[in-house]
Amino acid sequence: MSADEVLIIGAGPAGLSISAHLRALGVGHRIVGRPMDTWRAHMPTGMYLKSEPYASDLSAPAGGYDVRAYFSAVGLPYVERNAPLSLEHFLAYTDWYASKLVPDVSDCTVTDVAPTDDGRFRVAFADAEPLIARRVVVATGVLPFAHVPDELSGLPPELVSHTCDVADPSRFRGQRVAIIGGGQSALETAALLHETGAEVNLIVRRPYVSWLEPNPESVSWLGRIRRPTTKLCEGWRCAFWVTPEAFRLLPREMRITKARTVLGPSGAWWLRDRVQDVVETLTAHRVKGAVSAGSGVQLLLDGPVRSSIDVDHVIAGTGFRIELTRLSFLSAGLVQHIGELSGYPVLNRNCESSVPGLYFVGVPATVSLGPSMRFVAGTHNFAHRVAKSLSVG
Repeated sequence: MSADEVLIIGAGPAGLSISAHLRALGVGHRIVGRPMDTWRAHMPTGMYLKSEPYASDLSAPAGGYDVRAYFSAVGLPYVERNAPLSLEHFLAYTDWYASKLVPDVSDCTVTDVAPTDDGRFRVAFADAEPLIARRVVVATGVLPFAHVPDELSGLPPELVSHTCDVADPSRFRGQRVAIIGGGQSALETAALLHETGAEVNLIVRRPYVSWLEPNPESVSWLGRIRRPTTKLCEGWRCAFWVTPEAFRLLPREMRITKARTVLGPSGAWWLRDRVQDVVETLTAHRVKGAVSAGSGVQLLLDGPVRSSIDVDHVIAGTGFRIELTRLSFLSAGLVQHIGELSGYPVLNRNCESSVPGLYFVGVPATVSLGPSMRFVAGTHNFAHRVAKSLSVG
């Protein structure tokens, strides 16, 4: 059985960024997964990123590998801010990044990670020979944690989806669709389905839809002092949320809450005109239950306007719920030794869990390191640090 110093599971923004930094440090490692698969296979056609172009690049060990550099390399005009980046351009950028910095991703599916008696990890694959790794980085993204509310659990799979399963909005053309949620994914899915010919009802639990204001079109040096610009967002409050060292000083319960709620749920400013007064929206309505009705669904509601609504399909834009047991490739014997806090693994500043040599990056790291871990921008807060930790010893 082959042995590897480091194995990275997942080839999305987090996995690619860490691999790039490890290569720069000369650390032998293996990265497995299908590059950018969550984005490529599960994000909707016509999507734009919520983040600004300057905040949509992956962390790299040297300059010249950001979105600006990619646009320059392929001869595209680059606008730094207030010009949303399309999914098509983002994927082309990450392909370019990977071709230059991470050219050796193995398209393998991990089926089991179990501890060995000598403190290493035995990793099994569906489509490759098993191996032994001294250290393992879990960088599998949000897909395993997609959350569909219990109120919809009784519906057959052909009647209910999560927003991460709506890669082709046009398949709902001519259908009545209810979308539950008030965050970016729910709002953008509502706009895309409406624009491709679906009859959409947006159901939002809160009494209003929150919309972000556009950032200034330009910021002077003095403006940057008054309104600090980070990869995550802009303003002094943002400068705190984007700093893991500061976030780790907060009380435990506050970290749990802020990890989930900072920068959301809300819609991008450029999406507002495509939803507000365009898509039928029921605010202050909560879904109490759902039953199959003929070939469709009847949603039971608690709200001031409607008590029920009949649709052909329901889409849950209800985010993600972190539970380590959803990572089915982690053996039960391994999971029971991972310290948890509200379902999230407890991590040190280097993203290492209570099991020595086992690292988690991305969304599972939010309670330990802050809300930036939920975004591509978060790679700049952990990729170099994780790679440096993996290079020691």
